[in-house]
Amino acid sequence: MLSFLRSRSCFVLLSALVVAVLIAIRLFTSWIGDLPSQGEGVASTALLIAMVAGCALVLVAGLFLARKRCVEGLPDSRCLWGVTLLGVLCAVSCSMLPRHEMSALPLLILLTTGAFCLLWSLLRSLSLMFWWVFFSLEIAQIAGYTQYGSRINSLVIAETMEASAEEVTGYLSSINVAIALSSLVGSVVLCWLMARVMRRCQNRLPLLNAGLFFMLLAGLLGLAIPPAQRHARHFWPCFEIYSLTHACVEAIFHNQETIRRVENLHSPAEQPSSLHTLRGGEGVVLVVHIGESIRADRMSVNGYERDTTPWLRQCPRLINFPRCVSAACDTCQAQIAILTDARRDIYEKDPSLQPHTGSVLDLFAAHGFRIFAFFGKRNATHLKYDLVVRLLTRCAEQKNHAPGSPWTSVPQMAAVLRSLPKGQNTILFINNEGSHTPFFHYDHDNPPFQPAGSTFETPSSHAMEVNNAYDNTVHYTDEFVRRVTSLLQGRPWLYLYISDHGEYLGHDGIWGRAALGESGRDYLSTTGCYVGAFFISSPELEKLHPHFAESLRALQSHTGMLIAQEHIFHTLLGFFDLRTPWYNPALDLTSPNPKSYTGRHPEQTK
Repeated sequence: MLSFLRSRSCFVLLSALVVAVLIAIRLFTSWIGDLPSQGEGVASTALLIAMVAGCALVLVAGLFLARKRCVEGLPDSRCLWGVTLLGVLCAVSCSMLPRHEMSALPLLILLTTGAFCLLWSLLRSLSLMFWWVFFSLEIAQIAGYTQYGSRINSLVIAETMEASAEEVTGYLSSINVAIALSSLVGSVVLCWLMARVMRRCQNRLPLLNAGLFFMLLAGLLGLAIPPAQRHARHFWPCFEIYSLTHACVEAIFHNQETIRRVENLHSPAEQPSSLHTLRGGEGVVLVVHIGESIRADRMSVNGYERDTTPWLRQCPRLINFPRCVSAACDTCQAQIAILTDARRDIYEKDPSLQPHTGSVLDLFAAHGFRIFAFFGKRNATHLKYDLVVRLLTRCAEQKNHAPGSPWTSVPQMAAVLRSLPKGQNTILFINNEGSHTPFFHYDHDNPPFQPAGSTFETPSSHAMEVNNAYDNTVHYTDEFVRRVTSLLQGRPWLYLYISDHGEYLGHDGIWGRAALGESGRDYLSTTGCYVGAFFISSPELEKLHPHFAESLRALQSHTGMLIAQEHIFHTLLGFFDLRTPWYNPALDLTSPNPKSYTGRHPEQTK
């Protein structure tokens, strides 16, 4: 009896019996309606049937081949029990699913054990390299999800690829460093245990048969889950491996595709155009400032209870648009929507909403404006988020990078303005870090809101410090705008500010833009899509030409409209009466009857 309990046959019979009981429980609870329907049905029944049939056929062939070669059809019972216990350990420690759906654990164990056997039978010890990386990512992902509510997805990978040193430093807390080290050490321990267990089986064929046996049981158990309650996440680690691979490919493809689309846009200056308000020599300065991560509802000028924008709130010539929708939570797509004739993000299916021409700055350069670009430190790199904006500002004759915080670019602008000949029409293009994570750019010597800190260790538990830091960055941007406009006094100038996208600090139940996918929310259904947008002008500009005074009055009359980044391209053309085939008066906020934004937005989805 004892020898039977230690045999392969006992293991096989016991495994089959356990799975049969689980299947019976699943079918019974489904029949009486105890399991609520989630309406997912991602893993198709046909695919599972094919998996079961395929595993069964190959397993039979493998057992027949083992018999013909006079070798054991399955590994010894110690190896089988060892790999099963290893599967239990990995499924519990490396998968998030048991924390939410404990009923899925048996399926996870079978799939994990089967994957171990199959991969080892094919690659032997080389498979440890794969499992080490996978275990490290999964353990880190569990900790990351606990803190930030986001799994590793394409947005997380894209953001990581583009992260500046400051952004990385913001996450290098003692807890996160400990988590990273623990995930590496934990994965090493799991791989060591796997090597100890697997090396007991010298013959590949029995291990291959064992993997097929576990996969067959997993398929049968998966079939017992009603389609309405079945989800692809139940098939960890197989689906998780696919998800991670897909996220990497999607992030890289998204980067390359975005760059390609911008590179292929023809300059709008290639078409005939005419400027009817300026003839040259007026000394007009147009400031185009694409800000970073400022939500409209965190600006006191828009009614926020904290005085985050004291200077703007008292600015007598401010024309503010409190309801401006950004195209996407992606910096590049927002930049494209602002500077080109794109109506939405570049991946919209409707061709009429795609960009058809390049940067509006090219048109001003064609009519005598000298263009100077001022970027933050992160824009000095050569990755996607920086390359796109450099492509859109190719006409700039000089590109400056702030050596420290955004304030340090103000002296650079002063030097440029001093160097210009009198009467030179100029564009100052600004794109700096602003309120991007880790919310570091503010006056640390005199922070208006305290205690403040970019504490990204479970930010929801440090909500006050993180929100204070964010509000400090908005206050900092307000002071930045004041300093830039002070350089322009005595000149005719127009200052346009618009943020690329919003940020989430508990808003809509989300912490961080990367957690959007996990929340099940669409960006344009959240309050984060409303961004800061305003114009400021000088009295000298208004007096320079009657058209400017009319444009300013029209802008002021439309501040209650729901607008979007798609209006900016045409509004700049309309404000200066720069006529081109690309101009659309329906999207010009200086025209008598512009059309409001008609795309998706939170008010529409309530």
